[in-house]
Amino acid sequence: MVDAVSVDAVVVGGRCAGAATAMLLARQGHRVLVVDQDTFPSDMKLSTHLVWHAGVDLLQSWELLDPLQRAGTPLLTRFSLDLGELVLSGNPPHTQAHAAIAPRRIVLDQVLRDAAAQAGAQLLDNTSFQDVIRDAAGVVTGIQCRQADGTPLTVHARCVIGADGRGSRVARAVDSPSAHEFTREQCSVNVFAYFSGVPMDGVEFYSRPERMGYAWQTNDGLVMSGVILPGREERTEREGLEPLILDELASMAPDLAARLKAGRRETDWLRVSISTGARKASGPGWALVGDAGITFDPITAAGITNALRDAEHLSQALHRAFEDEAPLDQALADYATQRDNTAVPWHLFAQQMAELLPPPPELVALLGALAGNQVQIDRYFGLFGQTVSPADFFSPENMQKIMEDAQARA
Repeated sequence: MVDAVSVDAVVVGGRCAGAATAMLLARQGHRVLVVDQDTFPSDMKLSTHLVWHAGVDLLQSWELLDPLQRAGTPLLTRFSLDLGELVLSGNPPHTQAHAAIAPRRIVLDQVLRDAAAQAGAQLLDNTSFQDVIRDAAGVVTGIQCRQADGTPLTVHARCVIGADGRGSRVARAVDSPSAHEFTREQCSVNVFAYFSGVPMDGVEFYSRPERMGYAWQTNDGLVMSGVILPGREERTEREGLEPLILDELASMAPDLAARLKAGRRETDWLRVSISTGARKASGPGWALVGDAGITFDPITAAGITNALRDAEHLSQALHRAFEDEAPLDQALADYATQRDNTAVPWHLFAQQMAELLPPPPELVALLGALAGNQVQIDRYFGLFGQTVSPADFFSPENMQKIMEDAQARA
């Protein structure tokens, strides 16, 4: 094995964020190396793997939606939110694909990795990141790795990209500061399993005070379904999860619970409980994408869509720098500003939902005013599809318009 290489960009982490970034850079003719400590193909069991409309639009523009469909990934085109006394049904606006998808990670990550390799990126599995390399001025200029056989590998690069998840070792190595941090107790707990033999057409959400239920289709005819609970609640032991979750679903969504009971649970119950936060997205010679840069609460299933968007934005910024159209420092700073302006509001929106507190009177009034206003219902779903920004939907002007339209219909 070689002990040193030089590339334009080295990506640490070869799943959706890293593989997508590598693919886009390689398609533009840049030399890219991806290192990952895992063996592929492999799954990520604790991912709920929903890709919202903004992410699907990117996959379609990259010509990767067809391979995902050929792998048995259904298009999700029907969305409902059951609030108890009110059920909203709609579709996010401002989208090309007009669908979400929920491919298992063993499918999604591999499609992206194959596309990266086909574009010319080099992918090294079973290769662990050790540390960054800096020049005399402190600029990051590469990484030190350890290969599968234990031999060291030095990678010199114009940019080091951390795509190694929420526990990012790259982020720690470059000492990226964090903001908008929330503890596990402030976040949600997601408990889910996979079922076969469950009739379903699209994506179903059920919202009650301090509880949410959900279900959607994925590969191989399976349905993922689960319940989201507040992180502040006492933890339930594993043997108590089955009756707890089924009772919660039966209370919120008796029809869904009956369908799940008539089907067959194919996996153990899985539980996800994380802290969240937003790290600085770039610095001298380095950048972070996906969960390495910003971790969303799973309640809005926004992480993969954000990772794909990060890949698009960072690859565009680096292409300008690598083609000498902009200084590298400026390109990386522009990416960080774009990431913050786009992703942080959705992170804070997800965090507000993750508290799972009883809705304040103004939110109850707003949701009630949406009834019968399909344009605004679709825009509300666009908050989740990441095609309508929180600042846009919750602007005073839009709130006033929703209430005035409701009064006109009364």
